[in-house]
Amino acid sequence: MSQQPSVCIVGAGAVGLATAVHLTRRGVTDVTVLEADHIAAGSSGLSVGIIETQYVTPLDIELRVRAMGFFADLERDHGLHVTRNGYLRLAHSAEQLESFERSVEIQRSLGVADARVLDAAGVGRLVPEMRVDDVDGGLFGPGDGFIDGHLYCALLGELLEAQGVRLLARHKVEEIESPPGGGHLVRTSRGEFRCDYVVNAAGAWGDHVARAAGMEMPLAPQRHEAIVVHLEQALPYVVPSVMDYTPHSGETGLYFRHERAGQMIAGLHSEEATEGVADPDDYARSARPDFIEEVAEKIASRLPGVGDPGLAHGWAGLYPVSPDGVPQVGPSPGSDTIIVAGGAGGSGIQLSPVMGELAADWILHGEPRSIGDGGRLSPRRASLRTAAETA
Repeated sequence: MSQQPSVCIVGAGAVGLATAVHLTRRGVTDVTVLEADHIAAGSSGLSVGIIETQYVTPLDIELRVRAMGFFADLERDHGLHVTRNGYLRLAHSAEQLESFERSVEIQRSLGVADARVLDAAGVGRLVPEMRVDDVDGGLFGPGDGFIDGHLYCALLGELLEAQGVRLLARHKVEEIESPPGGGHLVRTSRGEFRCDYVVNAAGAWGDHVARAAGMEMPLAPQRHEAIVVHLEQALPYVVPSVMDYTPHSGETGLYFRHERAGQMIAGLHSEEATEGVADPDDYARSARPDFIEEVAEKIASRLPGVGDPGLAHGWAGLYPVSPDGVPQVGPSPGSDTIIVAGGAGGSGIQLSPVMGELAADWILHGEPRSIGDGGRLSPRRASLRTAAETA
């Protein structure tokens, strides 16, 4: 593209802000971020913020390795606080362990030197309070960690404002017109904006924004909860983030991570649509009693060595899940200049850097250049249509 485009990004969460950062880094100066509420008001501000590379498919791994480089740059150059407590994914079969060995090989080919597979004894040494009699081993990344979603988004916002990007809160998108002459007219609750490209990075509201443009975005927002766990005694080490869930398994698994001395955060994770679709404008924001009870039972079973922990306040947020479980980044089915960047489920924070980079690729090059297999995230893929039709 010989002339830099003007871009309106809908959504000031992690994905929308990261998209704006990548555009400005490539010389795009006319960027406006339109947010219905305020920065990180949706899923980004409610996330537990885990960032890691311990996945099993080549594309999942490459996406996260690329994203971790972005976080490391922010950590080094701009003071982003990353708690590098490590990340452990548990295996319950020899087959899972074999997939973990392949993951380590892929990660090493991409420059991740510290990922390794542990046997059951090694898992037990890493977290002595954890029951491992049903565990075959684990996939461990010592350099992985977690960030605060609010602080991450606030930092991106500061960097963008310094580059002259317009961050406009309380600008709810009501209609997106596509005049015959090209470009788009974005009507909001507080004014109109003309641009060459629109990026739909509205998270759980992605389908709402798509409908404002007369289109559809297959999306199944899922309500997920997390809770603060108070330990009877503070542990003498920093607990890694532990995930007892296998990606794309169709199941739900316990996770927990360090928060501060004597305190952890825990929840139940899945990357598939396992419950009914939640309304992002009307869902219960506090943890349900049955969720608290289930987490308490799972923690008592998995972590018998921590005694009788207390479960304090919990909260709920939304995973904007794609029907086929794969994020969506690329031109929408109805327009080459309305770029979708969403549907990452519970991985929005950790995938935001690479999703933003791919969205910028589509705008500036008309193809995904940052990741070799980036085209598999296209919103026009057949698997997404099929999954949406059968949901």
